[in-house]
Amino acid sequence: MSFFTKNRITHETANFISFVIHKNMMTRALLVISILMISHTADAEKLKAFFSYKSFYSPESGPYVETYMSVIGNSVEYTQNENGRFQGKIEVTLVFKDGEEIINFKKYNLLSPEVEDTSSSFINFVDQQRFSLPNSTYELEIQIADMNSQELPFISYQPIELNFGTDSITISDIEFVESFTKSETESIITKSGYDVVPYVSNFYPSNMDKIGFYAEVYNTNKILGAGEKYLVNYYIESYQTSMVMARYKRFVRHDATPVNVVLGEFAIDELPSGNYQLVIEVRDRTNALLKIRKTFFQRSNPAAEMSVADLHSIVDLGFVAQITNQDTMDMYVASVYPISSQLERNFVRNQLENEGTLEMKQKFFISFWQSRNPMNPEKSWNDYKLKLNTVQDIFKSPIDYGFETERGRVYLQYGPPNVISERKQEPNTYPYEIWHYYKTDRRTNIKFVFYSKELATNDFELIHSDAYGEVNNYRWKMIIQKRTEQGTNPDQMNPENSYGTRTDEYFDTPK
Repeated sequence: MSFFTKNRITHETANFISFVIHKNMMTRALLVISILMISHTADAEKLKAFFSYKSFYSPESGPYVETYMSVIGNSVEYTQNENGRFQGKIEVTLVFKDGEEIINFKKYNLLSPEVEDTSSSFINFVDQQRFSLPNSTYELEIQIADMNSQELPFISYQPIELNFGTDSITISDIEFVESFTKSETESIITKSGYDVVPYVSNFYPSNMDKIGFYAEVYNTNKILGAGEKYLVNYYIESYQTSMVMARYKRFVRHDATPVNVVLGEFAIDELPSGNYQLVIEVRDRTNALLKIRKTFFQRSNPAAEMSVADLHSIVDLGFVAQITNQDTMDMYVASVYPISSQLERNFVRNQLENEGTLEMKQKFFISFWQSRNPMNPEKSWNDYKLKLNTVQDIFKSPIDYGFETERGRVYLQYGPPNVISERKQEPNTYPYEIWHYYKTDRRTNIKFVFYSKELATNDFELIHSDAYGEVNNYRWKMIIQKRTEQGTNPDQMNPENSYGTRTDEYFDTPK
């Protein structure tokens, strides 16, 4: 018996956060791209670039934002320059607005490395900029254009909030880095005496065996006293479960100063595919948590799998020993998918699709609940079963259990939404729902958009979300309105005929 015959659970490993810039796409959402776009860059019809930003604080000059851009070399048009060589030219405009007021901006040309001819291998090229900004909430407008192409520039918008206090301990954003060395001469990549080369993505493919990072801790001297000892823990945790990955935890002791640098790296050659968070904690002498900062990343590493040997070592099955029916055990194992780590999800799929033994599934199941509640795993399972009953009652479809549906999975993984906006009978749209979470364990103001092409069923598909690791589709409104409008422009985001449609209203201000 298999619970994954419809290939419903691929988007967690197929998408990652960062964003790739494409000409003729305009969106205010965080753009998400597939892993394939990283590995396949031969298509030169579209300009491709990765962009990210991080915020820091200088005791001398105040807050500042660093922007990072990596342009895929063979996605750029090249022309011959005055040296007789070929070179790409990108125009970049970055504007920071507080309301309607422009606080800082820069417009500049970014040149690629020169090549002898257009049959040469094109090198990716990077850019880093720094902008001083006072504490506030900003909208960053990014425009990028290939100056050797007739294509229209790409435009995107990103919200940025700066809130560095001077009377409390704070941590900068966590910057992923390719390398860091002691600085000999100061340059744009120099921070606190180190030359820090940024890694402009948060996706780590299987050919990368290390993850490095840079961060800064501020004001410990004011709160703890100058020179006072304190501890910085840094570790990797599962994004889905917040469980700390046992082999990926380190600590370093610091003396309290205005700025303390946190530099570190982990070997990730054995870190399985999945969604993770890199976490930095500041703790005092008594181990009390003073501040914490997290940042998302995704790993692709198919070679690393859950150890079957660890499960073979389990002797006491506890309450699971009473579950002896193979079909029941299969259903129970499948039901924990929404709250599993990617490593556990891979194991579940393998066991169910390849008809693993009852004993192996029992051992996995008891291990799963013991890892979440060592003292009383059965209680945690019984609590979860109540939630399964809820999603079964509300979200089951003619062919799927409630936990197998997209809405059921989201409900179990994130909890009940604060607001559900249901639209079943708009004149121009398929039935759709917009779920709004005021706050999850990791972020605030998260939304999910579901729709159904079958007007008489209860099976809704997730087509868009702004949560990390979820499917993200800037054309979601076009998909919902395909019932009456068959758009042919792949870059079109908004339907032309939106009479009676309230998608914008319910997404922007859910009711």
